[in-house]
Amino acid sequence: MKAKHTAAVLLCVLAWVSNAYGQEESLTDAQIAGVVFVADQSEIAAGELALRRTRSRSVQALASRIVTEHAQVNQEIVALAQRLGANIQRSATSDALARRRIDDLASLNEVETHGFDEAYLDREVIYLQQFVTIVDTFIRSATSAELKMLLVRFRPSFIFHLDQARRLKLAIGTPEIGR
Repeated sequence: MKAKHTAAVLLCVLAWVSNAYGQEESLTDAQIAGVVFVADQSEIAAGELALRRTRSRSVQALASRIVTEHAQVNQEIVALAQRLGANIQRSATSDALARRRIDDLASLNEVETHGFDEAYLDREVIYLQQFVTIVDTFIRSATSAELKMLLVRFRPSFIFHLDQARRLKLAIGTPEIGR
């Protein structure tokens, strides 16, 4: 079951990345903000699910930090859009991410309690690796200096989340470590 779930998560993330890379050159700043906003919503939803399902204090701490920091990014994206008198815009990439969030949550909900932490961390490592790559691309392609600065400012926290997820993923298989 774990292998099947991991394979499904991998395919979903790869589809998201393929779609995002296929569109990144033509995204406007408002669409870039929309993609980041929806990606953050996905992280928040997965983190909230982890907070409800995990029994690991370490996974709870990571999920709590992810929820808090990605919510902060979204608040700042909304505030930036308001300051600039713009609206966050949808794109095919953000729409695909919204659909993917639903599928990811359904897949994680199907995992039994014993395997949840591993499935959640597998998803986080894959998702966050791609998210950091996309953010790097958006930093280069955004035309708004304020949007670039927002992405540059939050990029280290995304990398920290990725690093923590990787570490926990390694530790989770070892009894007494990371619990």
